[in-house]
Amino acid sequence: MKNTKPHPRPPAPPRVAAGGQGLALLEGPEAAARLYALAGAEEEGAGLLLRGADLTGEDLDGLTLSCCILENCRLTGAGLRRAAFTDCLFRRCDLSGAQWYDGSLLRCRWEGVKALGCNLAGARLRDFACTDGRLDGLRLDGAGLEYARLEATSLAGANLSGLRWNALVLDDADLSGACVTSASLRGLDLRRCRISGLTAGDSLRELRGAIVDPIQAAELARLLGLDIR
Repeated sequence: MKNTKPHPRPPAPPRVAAGGQGLALLEGPEAAARLYALAGAEEEGAGLLLRGADLTGEDLDGLTLSCCILENCRLTGAGLRRAAFTDCLFRRCDLSGAQWYDGSLLRCRWEGVKALGCNLAGARLRDFACTDGRLDGLRLDGAGLEYARLEATSLAGANLSGLRWNALVLDDADLSGACVTSASLRGLDLRRCRISGLTAGDSLRELRGAIVDPIQAAELARLLGLDIR
């Protein structure tokens, strides 16, 4: 995936009515039971409005959903390996510690999602947007992120090693302490990000060509051992 400057086209929104019109409403235990059953049967769930489902620690490997809305759902520590979500909207869900590696998110949006330490290593995210997210410690190592926007979102301490990106926009994002080894940031605009403690390889080649402001440049210069006065 070729790294480029942010493409003028924003992420395509999910093809689902934001208000949930036309979706089948399932709440609480009923919503959780439906998701668990879909994963177990390896069937695709579509056209669902899922509220308050608690699937903490459950095995949902291979779960497939399309045109769904998930609100106030807890999937903390859940197994979501190879799970595929298309045209889905997540609102105020907790995905902390979920094992979602090698999965996919296509035309999905996260609003107010908490995903501390969520493992999306090797995942594919295309036309993905996240606002007001708490994604500290998120693992995106080896993942692909294309036509994406992360706004007012914290990725402090995230593992972005080997991340492949294209047309990525970061607006008020916290990358403090994030690891970017083997991930080229050339052309990525970091001027509206916090980047203190950013970790790169010994040669710092990952940072070449990144767009920063003068204050950030001074911060990055310290990684080179320069004494700026």
